[in-house]
Amino acid sequence: MEAINGVSDILNEEQILMSEWEKQWKECHIEYPYFNQDGIVSYEKWSQLPEGKHILVILKETDALEGSLAEFLRNGGSDTYYRTWNNVARWTRMILDGIYLDRVDRELLDNSIKEIAAINLKKYAGSARANNREVKKIALEDVDLLRRQVRLYQPDIILTGGWGMVSDFLHDYILEEDRAWYDPRKRKDREREPDLWYFRTDKVCEGKSTLVISMPHPNRAAKKWTLELQKVLWKEEILAKAMKG
Repeated sequence: MEAINGVSDILNEEQILMSEWEKQWKECHIEYPYFNQDGIVSYEKWSQLPEGKHILVILKETDALEGSLAEFLRNGGSDTYYRTWNNVARWTRMILDGIYLDRVDRELLDNSIKEIAAINLKKYAGSARANNREVKKIALEDVDLLRRQVRLYQPDIILTGGWGMVSDFLHDYILEEDRAWYDPRKRKDREREPDLWYFRTDKVCEGKSTLVISMPHPNRAAKKWTLELQKVLWKEEILAKAMKG
């Protein structure tokens, strides 16, 4: 896919995509009363990000949300949204600033989440525990639309939350990627080499390499995984470039 010039163009394309997607859902999924739009949380923040630091987070589904995920996050979420999004904020700060934060206060949480794009494979709310079979079934039906959405944002880094299911679906169905994952089970230096699965792909945006990293679900993530993310960023020279800049 060729690059789309300008954040306003991405916004327009996203609105067209979401409108088309929601119309299709209302025709094909009458059992679902709500459609969860998602994507770039804050276009103002997205437009101000440095080159190489546009982050897309992909999860399975929302938990009982009745409206837009992007709007929900943009407006400060809920009193309990930190349970999932605190660790996303930690991942974001690690990528943007190269630091690990033990404590994420509400202001930092809200501001960090506004610097990413966040989408779900299934655009209708589930419950606290996702039904993987249902999520995959719906995602397969929507795979062409999901592919359009992922490519639209031209992300530099994609973080998939929830280990295998989301990661494998992105690799195998959305990107149809042939390249193998970096396999942490084969690492020789356990202190320096990352304990995370990841790969690079040129199937998101033509002429651009996107780093895809498989992360745990953020509401279960421990400090270890943010530090393992740091190892990936150092190995791929993302943090090194940031420090030089």
